[in-house]
Amino acid sequence: MNEYSNSDHLRPVVYVDPAKCCNCHRCISVCPVKMCNNGSGDHVSVNHDLCIGCGTCIDACVHGARTGIDDTEAFFADLKAGTPMVAIVAPAVAVNFAGKDLELNGWLKSVGVKAVFDVSFGAELTTKSYVEQIKKENPTIMISQPCPALVSFIEIYRPQLIPHLAKGDSPMAHTVECIRNFYPQYQDCKVAVISPCFAKRREFDENGRGDYNVTMKSLDSWFKKNGVDLSKYPKTKYENPLAERAVLYSTPGGLMRTAERFVPGISAKTRKIEGQPAVFEYLSGLDRSLSSGSKRYYSLVDCLNCEKGCNRGAGTTNKKMPLDELEELVEHRARERQEQWKTTSNKRSALRKLEKTVSAYWKPGIYERTYRDRSATTRKFIKQPGNDKLQEIYASLGKHSRADLYDCGACGYSGCEQMAVAIFNGLNRRENCHHYVLNLAKQNHEKEIREAVNGIANAIRSGSEALRSNLRDLQEIRSANTLTIEGIKDLNKKINGIWDIVGIISTVADQTKIIAFNAELEASSSGEAGKNFHIVATEIRRLSDNIIDSIKEIKDVIDEIQKASDRLILDSERGTRQIDAGLSSAKSLEESFGSLMDATKSPDGSQQGSNQGEQIFANLQQIAQGIEKFSRNTAGGPAAK
Repeated sequence: MNEYSNSDHLRPVVYVDPAKCCNCHRCISVCPVKMCNNGSGDHVSVNHDLCIGCGTCIDACVHGARTGIDDTEAFFADLKAGTPMVAIVAPAVAVNFAGKDLELNGWLKSVGVKAVFDVSFGAELTTKSYVEQIKKENPTIMISQPCPALVSFIEIYRPQLIPHLAKGDSPMAHTVECIRNFYPQYQDCKVAVISPCFAKRREFDENGRGDYNVTMKSLDSWFKKNGVDLSKYPKTKYENPLAERAVLYSTPGGLMRTAERFVPGISAKTRKIEGQPAVFEYLSGLDRSLSSGSKRYYSLVDCLNCEKGCNRGAGTTNKKMPLDELEELVEHRARERQEQWKTTSNKRSALRKLEKTVSAYWKPGIYERTYRDRSATTRKFIKQPGNDKLQEIYASLGKHSRADLYDCGACGYSGCEQMAVAIFNGLNRRENCHHYVLNLAKQNHEKEIREAVNGIANAIRSGSEALRSNLRDLQEIRSANTLTIEGIKDLNKKINGIWDIVGIISTVADQTKIIAFNAELEASSSGEAGKNFHIVATEIRRLSDNIIDSIKEIKDVIDEIQKASDRLILDSERGTRQIDAGLSSAKSLEESFGSLMDATKSPDGSQQGSNQGEQIFANLQQIAQGIEKFSRNTAGGPAAK
């Protein structure tokens, strides 16, 4: 007896290392019952009273955060302390210690185990128990129970199926009970079970048969750690009689094929089902069928949790062995046993001898077991939310319509409703919903874009104001430039007027010079009387020459002024054209700024999100090109000077 015998609590068989768990929910995704996992924290913990112990999560965890719990350490400690023990070995040994199953017996004997028994013979006894119940009670349906994970599933989650579980206990329990009843020399020995399954420990707690669950996986690790080579140990036979085809029990359909020997044709009435999720879907469907009164079901259900049967249970070592190779090892062992029993030809005498041997170790009642309804545990920990609460949880996840219920399974659950139930029971949180996280990321992204757009809008407003100021300055410069051009043109007209005056002065000077010349001639002919007149005429002619020389200088200066004025007019007109081009570019920029402002606003005037991003980007490119063009047009123009 131990603290878990006849207890409402189930023994932990799965350990979670919080330091290694990254809360990826891979364990939840493969778990057939889901709600035993709590993903609301920084790691996924296990509620052991809701866990069926199948161990699927152990293989699924790629981070090494989940490991199975068995009794290997206690087995070696008690063995070392001198505790008397016998061992029973599951049929899966044929695969997990391929070709060295009898050497394993030799090693067990070498470390102090007094006797080793083959669970396959216990499977023969189990088949007889099933057949006897069928003959005696003719049940409408009988569910096999060698798999402890499925027994726990029915006890916790489908208690309506409990009356339909076979009364006969598992092959391991049959083997232990056989030792207790038919091998008195080992009455005081504890029983170490070499098994492929971590959940077996729970079976021993419930039926009181078996003391140590030593998984083949843990044993193999111990061998490697301690340098044990099984090939160096002698082949040692089992203590109990040889099993025949019941060595197939570790393979899906093994029970059915063994029962066929007792009840020919029973295979046609047997549903063989194994592996996740198929076996759980089947049992759940069977539960509904029985509740509805439907009679469309098989009379015998041969079911196992693991897809490859016990040969590849959670406590095994051969996860990468090809299926054909795995099953051939078991089939080969079955052929060898049938040859030893001489039943390969179905000789009546050989079959009678086999049945007589099995019957010699079978008694009514001693191999039966009872089951415990543990569904109260489910009701204690898992509450179902009403529709209003369910809708509230959906809304908190950003799911506001049926279209938002993706049922994607990314959270690890079968659908959005199951995730919502987990959240309602505090077993998970919104942040583990893929849809919620995407929406949150989208909202954050849109918020960042809105902030960026607001920044752009502010920059645009500043740019627009600066641009309008530049436009005003350019227009003022253009007006001033126009006035300058008009002034220069007026100056040109006045200069042309000066040319006329200069022409008149030049003509007067020329005439004065002629008159002075004539006066000099007259003075010369007048003698002493014209002497003074001659002096005056000479001065007048000299003054006329000076005027003519000055007029030439004036002409040169006027000519230079006129040329400079013409150049200034050309430069001013060119500047006007540049100003006009700058004004055109500035107006285009102003239009682009206006388009960009429109792009950053929704129809109601509020700032938009990411759906306007491409338009904003295109407008920004257009503005950049416009600014470059504006710079080229205004560079070196009057504004720059």
